[in-house]
Amino acid sequence: MNDWRNLILAGNQYFAIDEMEHAEDNYFDALTLLDENSESLFTDREKLSAWLACHHNLATVYKQSDQSELARFHLESPLEIIEVQLRKASPDHQHFVELLKAYSAGLSELVVFKQSSQRAA
Repeated sequence: MNDWRNLILAGNQYFAIDEMEHAEDNYFDALTLLDENSESLFTDREKLSAWLACHHNLATVYKQSDQSELARFHLESPLEIIEVQLRKASPDHQHFVELLKAYSAGLSELVVFKQSSQRAA
């Protein structure tokens, strides 16, 4: 089976040629693999970034196919999960700053999504 890196790359390639169903499948499979290895997800910067990217990419795919609720889910759910991780981690923990950065990036994406949804309405 492909690892999550290859699945994300394949998803990006499908996205670039507007093959959204295949892009969605690859991003979802990558996200599933990352979730299955969640013990290191919040302590490995690369995995955390990839996990967020999968959620963001899925949100983009869903937004383009007018599935706003699924898009919102993939922007909000990682924030909820990161909030839990931030509550568990001590501010002096070596990965606390990475979690804050990930939260900030995800929050920014959610704000942009909400603004664009309001303009479209």
